[in-house]
Amino acid sequence: MPQASSQYPPDEFDLVDSSSPRSPHRAPKSLARRLVPFLAAIILGPLLAYFIVTAISTGDLPGMGGDGTTTQQNGDTVTPTVEPDDDDEDTSTDDEASPDDETTTDDETTPDDEPTTEEPAVEPDLGTRVMVLNSTSTGGLAGRARDTLEAAGWTNVATGNFSGTLPASTVFYAEDDDELEASARAVAEELGITNVELDAARATDPITVVLEADFTP
Repeated sequence: MPQASSQYPPDEFDLVDSSSPRSPHRAPKSLARRLVPFLAAIILGPLLAYFIVTAISTGDLPGMGGDGTTTQQNGDTVTPTVEPDDDDEDTSTDDEASPDDETTTDDETTPDDEPTTEEPAVEPDLGTRVMVLNSTSTGGLAGRARDTLEAAGWTNVATGNFSGTLPASTVFYAEDDDELEASARAVAEELGITNVELDAARATDPITVVLEADFTP
């Protein structure tokens, strides 16, 4: 480029050495200076990513607590909601039994199942005096009844006649006594008589039998 003419005469500033750089911004860069930014990006990039991931996983990032809670700018703490997995849900197994599934074993007894103690049956006294009275016109009826009782083991049987008439043959006993009642019923059963009554007035002996026409020896 031709040098422009000037009205001023040349001085020492117009004399420039051709071997020295004309401007510091136009000086050529070396290869090492051009490679430094690339090397820095290759080395620092992975390290920065590693520290970011580690900080997120441990909760050390600014604004996040160590327990995973996030602190907002107003100071409130927000706890993240964790949805439970289906596998973690508690399920009831068939082996678990409720109070309603309990069963009573055969060894367990309820108050209703307790055995009741029954009093032993009172045995008749075959030595009790028995008076057999004939109230019919059939002779020997009382004697045949006496023979039947003695054959059954009764040892104190007497006979006689009854003045009056009853609706049916009846066995009377004189006292309200369990053994005497049992003896009177045993006599009635032996003679086939169904009527048994407690009547001290008609029972002249402890047991009195009145035979009517319905009696069959």
